[in-house]
Parts: sequence; C-alpha cells; structure tokens
Amino acid sequence: MKFDYFNFKSNNKVKKGSIIFSQPLMKDPNFQRSLILICEHNNQGSLGYVLNEKIHPNVLKLDLNKKIINNLYLGGPVDKSYLNFIHNYNKIPNSDLILDDVFLGGDMDFILNNDVEIQHDIKCKFFCGYSGWSPNQLEEEIDQNSWIVINEYDANILFDKIDDKFWSLFLSNFGGKNKIFSNYPKDPSLN
Repeated sequence: MKFDYFNFKSNNKVKKGSIIFSQPLMKDPNFQRSLILICEHNNQGSLGYVLNEKIHPNVLKLDLNKKIINNLYLGGPVDKSYLNFIHNYNKIPNSDLILDDVFLGGDMDFILNNDVEIQHDIKCKFFCGYSGWSPNQLEEEIDQNSWIVINEYDANILFDKIDDKFWSLFLSNFGGKNKIFSNYPKDPSLN
C-alpha cells in the first residue's frame, strides 16, 4: 500500500481560536515551522500571531517595559511596528474574547502600570507584527496542504515559553500522520 504523507488534508475547519501549524515542506521563510493562533477569521479575512518566534531581549534596541521585553514574539511579517498582546484576564478594558479564557488586546497600560499580574495570575504574550490573510486566502492555503488546523488543545499552552522544538513536540502529541510530520527534518537535503 502506498501512502503519501505529504498530501495530508486537515480535517478541521479554521476558526477564531484555531492554532495552525505550517506543513513540514513550507518554503515561505516567514512561516517555516510556525504555530499561529488565529485571533480573527471572518469574511473579511484572517489575522493571527506566530506563537513560536520569540524575540530575544538582547537584540532589542528599543526602550520597552520589561513585561513586554520578556514576553515579546514576532507575530508575523505584516506591520512589525504594530504591538498587540493576548492574555487570560477578562477584566482588561477593551479586550476581545478569542476563546475560553483567552483574550486579545485591550488597555495595555492596565497590564503595564499595575501589579494585576501578581494579584490575579495574569498571563500574557506580546507580539510585534502579525500574520494576515485576505478573504478566503487561508482556506485556500489549507486546501493546498500548507497548514494543519488544530481546534482542540489546552489554552494554557498559548502562554508557555514556546521554542523551536515546540512545533515538533506539540504536533507529535496528536499522533498518526501528525507524529510522522513532526519528525520530518527542517531541511530534507540534510537527511
């Protein structure tokens, strides 16, 4: 029996709150081995943030609050001067619900100028830049096997420190073809 591992169709439909994984053969350097949280998905397009592209504090030449510097990720290739954040605290003014106990944005000063994190066990992750798709573009990319869509996961992982190995580890936990994908080398010519 012949099985084409790299013609894998994602069975899940992308929606607000989905995590999408780039396929192992993704050539776009902006999204190679990326995990992206989809924060908006509607008839106007899709918006998300790359979860595993941590910006190391020693490369920053900006005067930013330590809370931002220690939790800053490159959210995507679009508008890298744009700063936003996700968090788990429903009392931050002007934030939008993404999924249970995960919110997008809101009053950043509320987080930066208060000790609410300690008082309420608030977790947050900051992003400069974002990933964006025009209407139907993300669905087309999923149909072309560029992304694996995951809709069921523990939301706490969104706030974990996610490194380069996380793509493989998280994907392998879903078993089957996903485990095979997770072991595929980043550069197959080195295999």
